[in-house]
Amino acid sequence: MKLSDLTTETLAARLREGGVVLQVGPFLVRLGTSLRELIEPVHLLYTHYELVDQADRIVDFDIRLDPHSRPARWRGRRAAFYIDGKRAFQPFERSISLPMLEWVVNWCVFTIPNQYLILHAAVVERGGRAAILPGEPGAGKSTLCGALAFRGWRLFSDEVAMMRPGETRLLPVPRPIGLKEQSIEVIRGFEPGAVLGPAIPGTRKGTVAHIQPDRESVERGNESAEAGWIIFPRYEAGTAARLVRMSKGYTLLKIAHDAFNFSTLGVAGFETAADVVDGCACYELSYGDLNDAVGIFHQLAGEVQVGDSESNQHGASHE
Repeated sequence: MKLSDLTTETLAARLREGGVVLQVGPFLVRLGTSLRELIEPVHLLYTHYELVDQADRIVDFDIRLDPHSRPARWRGRRAAFYIDGKRAFQPFERSISLPMLEWVVNWCVFTIPNQYLILHAAVVERGGRAAILPGEPGAGKSTLCGALAFRGWRLFSDEVAMMRPGETRLLPVPRPIGLKEQSIEVIRGFEPGAVLGPAIPGTRKGTVAHIQPDRESVERGNESAEAGWIIFPRYEAGTAARLVRMSKGYTLLKIAHDAFNFSTLGVAGFETAADVVDGCACYELSYGDLNDAVGIFHQLAGEVQVGDSESNQHGASHE
């Protein structure tokens, strides 16, 4: 049974009473809340996810979101999180409950499962090979990840590249893709049929909205893929798309900096990251138009001929 099989009334009752358990890639996530304003957005964004009977299985992340009742002057206006039954983080305005829920699920994925090497990067897959897209805030990795997902690339994650130590195959964690500010309208213009949750103003990142993950990406959440490319995207308004090859050593330094648990895993983490880099073609990509950027990805996947323009898109290596 999928979440879409529940009516919003049934979902509201289950979320309020014991929560629902969803299969999200390799993780079982229990979500619970008594906040009515979250029912429809959760029903929309998680509609393709499998509901799991948790009777004989261990939940990885148990997340609950309820009103925060103290002090009296804030009663009904603030909310608080509970992770594994314990209060976590400071209470916050209920008006931003949806983006906070997404942030807390991300936090759990980033910090709890140290049986995996976890890099801060978007990941998409095509033809059995995965592209890892690390990037600093504002670089446009989530926007590009969403655009690629609308053009036939399978969504692994817009936030994490995850693999078991000693292996170079990436594990999917398909979840709603977070967009902020101008990126929301950029995606709406790029893909008019995109299913987005509500745009929520007033967060620490400004106005945010989330793209509903597509059915295929969610249903194939147990299918890993070999890493094929590491591409650092950077949005630069008004510029032509340009792909520049990077050296392996420089790439390893950059992704180590973006790893959430690199030091925790020690030698195993370093060797795994080094093996991933060694097996990938490594690039920096600057772009000012999503269609141009997507075209370059199709070229790399061997689906479009590069032709005479290749010299304008591939620059000198970093040494």
